[in-house]
This record gives sequence, C-alpha cells and structure tokens, in this order.
Amino acid sequence: MSDEIERLWVAQLYKEHQEISWYHRAGLTPVVIQLADMTSAWGKWDPFFRTITLSRRLITGHSWDVVLEILKHEMAHQYVSERLGGSSDTAHGGSFKMACQKLGVASWAARATGDIPEVIPTLRERVLSKEDERLLERVEKLLSLAQSSNEHEALLAMERVRELYLKHNLVKIKQAASGDFMDSLFLTRRKKKTDPTEAKILSILNGHFRVKVVHTHLYDAQVCERHKAAEIIGRRENILMAEFVYHFLSQQCESLWAQHKKATRCPGVLRRSYQLGVLSGFDQKLSLSRSISEVTLAGTGVTMSEVTGLQRVASNELDDFLSVRYPRISKKSWGGGRVDSGTFASGQTAGRSLNLNKPVTGTSRFGGYLA
Repeated sequence: MSDEIERLWVAQLYKEHQEISWYHRAGLTPVVIQLADMTSAWGKWDPFFRTITLSRRLITGHSWDVVLEILKHEMAHQYVSERLGGSSDTAHGGSFKMACQKLGVASWAARATGDIPEVIPTLRERVLSKEDERLLERVEKLLSLAQSSNEHEALLAMERVRELYLKHNLVKIKQAASGDFMDSLFLTRRKKKTDPTEAKILSILNGHFRVKVVHTHLYDAQVCERHKAAEIIGRRENILMAEFVYHFLSQQCESLWAQHKKATRCPGVLRRSYQLGVLSGFDQKLSLSRSISEVTLAGTGVTMSEVTGLQRVASNELDDFLSVRYPRISKKSWGGGRVDSGTFASGQTAGRSLNLNKPVTGTSRFGGYLA
C-alpha cells in the first residue's frame, strides 16, 4: 500500500471525525488519527496522547460504513474521557453506553470489546433468530408463487408477502421485543450523483416496506472517492426485504426497458421516462394492495382494534432510532425532471403488472443480494 493512499485514508478519517462530532453535537475537539498493523484490536483510544488508532486491516478488509462504526466506537471513548470527566466506569460501562447513544454508534459496534474477531459480522450474521429464518423461508416460497403466469395468483402472493411482514412486526411490538432489533444497511452504486430512477426506487422502499431511507455519502477506500449512498434503517428483517426489493426493481427497470426498446425502437433518450413510468405503476399497485384483515391476524394474539396502536408504536420506534442515527436530518424532495408522457404511460402499464419474484441468483433467502 502506498504512503499516498494511506495519507488519503487518514485525511478522510479526520473529516469523518469532524462531521460525526458536529452532526451529533458532541463537541469533540480534533485528535491525532493514525493507522497501524494492530493484531489485538480494530481500534484504540489513547487519552494521554489524544490519539485514535485504527487497524489497517479494518480498512483493507471492510466497507467504509464498518470503518465508521469502529471510529465512532473510539470517539465514544474520547467522549467519556473529555466530556464526561473520564468516568471511573469500566471501559464499556454505563458512561460508554451513554456516549455510544450520543454518537449513534451501531449496537454491534457498541458491544465490541478489545479482542479482535476474525471477521466483523455482516447484517445477516447479526440478524436472524429462528423465527426470522422461518419468516424468510415462507416469503421465499410465496415469491415462487409470484412467478405464476396467472396475474391474480401472482398479485395475491405479493400481497401475502406484505401481510406476513406487517403481521411479523405487529407481533414483535406486542411482545415488547426490545433491544437489538434495529439496524441499518448502506446501498451504493458508487456514483457521484443519485439518478431519478434510483431516487424513485428508494422512495418506494420508504413508503411501503417499513424502513426509513436516508440519502447520504459513503467513502470508497479502494478508489479514495466519496460516492452517493442510501442508508436503509429499520428492523433487520424489514431491511433484508427492502434490500431485495431495491435490487429487484433495479434489475426489472433495466430488463423492461431493454424489452420495450427492442419492441418499439424507442430512442435511448427516453430511457428515464420509461423507467420512471414502470416505478410509478408499481408504486400505484402497492398502494392499492389490500390492508391487513382478521384472517391475516389469526393465531397471532393481535386483534384488529390493536393494529392502529401497534403500528403507531412501530412507527415511533423507527423514528426514534432514526433520530439517534441522524439527529440533524433534513428532508429533500426529488424531482424526476421532464418526461415523455407517452413513454411514461407505457412504463406505468408495465409497472402495474410487475410482481415481486423470487431472487434469480441461485442462493436462498435473498442471500445473493446481501453485501
């Protein structure tokens, strides 16, 4: 690794430290940040020399969102030292947990100890209880039905998938399932701009799949560039479903456009109009899907009278988690720009007949789509 590349990495870490402190109103002053060939920890905070040291292997072996969580973990130690008066708590005691909450440290990183694991677990490895595994198995079977040529049968299968996820969430809330159930996942196409088609896909996830989508940036250490990214926030099983839908819609937009272009000799300049139409039609289809029923709730212990209240609790939990991760978040509307009305309408027709299908990667339970 060249000295220049390492210099760029450290420069980016200084920027991240400053932004994290500002964003979370932590009031942390600049420190020395360095990289080292550490074998016993991913990172270390030295209060005497005011130095944060990160392992080179952390950066070479993991995506930048993982690097950021380890950096925030060490910043939490800095916060305890410099803002909480160097509490006499144990290294990862109550004061440290308070600091992690302040800085929005992911739960898996807040639990980290000084021992370096062989790998930092992925979202899936952190996620699934046996109950969650059973949910995804049932969903995968239903997505197989969604490939049916019978449009009515396919639509029922897709609606059933959404009902399963809603029921799953309601039961978890009623059981007061607490603790380590919220998470986040970054999606990026490694581009400097978010195009309107991707923005619409992310809007669909935000509107229909019980997650929150935040438009942000993510550094790519391989090319030393910062790219546009989306962070998907919510319950882990919902994140997995949202990620699947993201990749499914991205693939379908390209596939349907290729078919339309071949069939109609439509010029490439109308690609965006057609794809936005596809997504608009699919969005409309989801909006028309039937709501949860007494039949759906059978055997769950949840009554129809409880549904609205439990949904409100779930929404509040998601909002609370979002406010910890992004305390200074601002809303931005995304315009699709000018579109060709005829091409857009053709895309809408295709989108209304689009069904969520089982992944085609050959791996089970959406695994082919997980980073």
